[in-house]
Amino acid sequence: MPLRRPLMPLLAAALVALPLLGGSPTASAAGTATTGLTVTSKAAGATAWPIADPVKVTVSGGTLVSATLTGADGRQVRGTAAPTIWTSTGTLVPRSTYTLHAVAVDALGQQAVLHDTLRTGAPARVLRATISPSGRTVGVGRPLVVTFNHDVRRKAEVEKALRVRTSKVLAAASWSWTSDRTVQFRPRGFWPAYTRVSVAADLRKVHAGPGLWGLRDTDTGFRVGRAFVMRVSNAKHRMVVRKDGETIRTFGVSMGKAGFTTRSGTKVIMDIHESYRMRSTTVGITGSEAYDLDVPYSMRITSSGEFLHGAPWNPYVGIANRSHGCTNLTLSAAHWVFDRVREGDPIITRGTGRQMETWNGLGGVWNVPWTTWVAGSAVS
Repeated sequence: MPLRRPLMPLLAAALVALPLLGGSPTASAAGTATTGLTVTSKAAGATAWPIADPVKVTVSGGTLVSATLTGADGRQVRGTAAPTIWTSTGTLVPRSTYTLHAVAVDALGQQAVLHDTLRTGAPARVLRATISPSGRTVGVGRPLVVTFNHDVRRKAEVEKALRVRTSKVLAAASWSWTSDRTVQFRPRGFWPAYTRVSVAADLRKVHAGPGLWGLRDTDTGFRVGRAFVMRVSNAKHRMVVRKDGETIRTFGVSMGKAGFTTRSGTKVIMDIHESYRMRSTTVGITGSEAYDLDVPYSMRITSSGEFLHGAPWNPYVGIANRSHGCTNLTLSAAHWVFDRVREGDPIITRGTGRQMETWNGLGGVWNVPWTTWVAGSAVS
């Protein structure tokens, strides 16, 4: 009589011999098979993986079949593969969750699967933006200025994240980088009067340079008020004031004498002071030309020290140039202007023979030719 072998041991042996074609996901950093095949990654399960470190998948006892690292948006991170290793080469976004999936197979056809998530940590440096003006009403010549806390290497990526919306149509307008930390926006001409402007810097997860990322958005807005524009003629020693295109006042002026020529070009009111102490030593004037005065109704128009102000000591206002470079008014005229101007109101001077610098104060940007200004954009 033939002997019968027990059924259960035979079934168990058959199961061991079958290749594990489907594998099985695991919640750990390693996928394993019964033959010693493993697929592992130190990044699997990480909660603050350094974005500067590549994610690596390593296979032991077999060959790597596939590996993917996928962001929450469905985009896969680039990588390079060898028979037993996969290494990410694409950029990892900070504070983001990725899914790591890898499959390996051994010589018997058995599979091991690694399936896990990882979260990246904070960047080495965080990009922050300061937008000016913000929450106030300004003149038609006030440029929009965005200043960053770090030098921006990837200017196009950052500029693409900046948005400007206006209540009135702008015929032409552009961003232009004036330094590695500053980008400014202006129309080709002055802003239309009575315009509402909203600004957004959508910097969250924007890669601005090596180790530099934006992590949050910044939004603000401002209003452009009436068009209050002052035009100064050196030949006539006169300043004409127009509001919304209509001439409302004309005043005499006295500008810079020989050796202290006032700049010609477009400037804007930067700040105003009912009284401001002016010391000549702060602008390098000493000797017989030195002064130290409390100056009434002072309105700064350049970073280098030009002001529009009252000069009750100057009897040549409206007659001749006798200042150290500022635009002098009579006391009553300065008081009238002081009571009406605001930050960003333009003052346009002509005929002095000395050109206004493009860097010199908030109004400097209006002296940049339009084609040059547009060329300063990283995306135009």
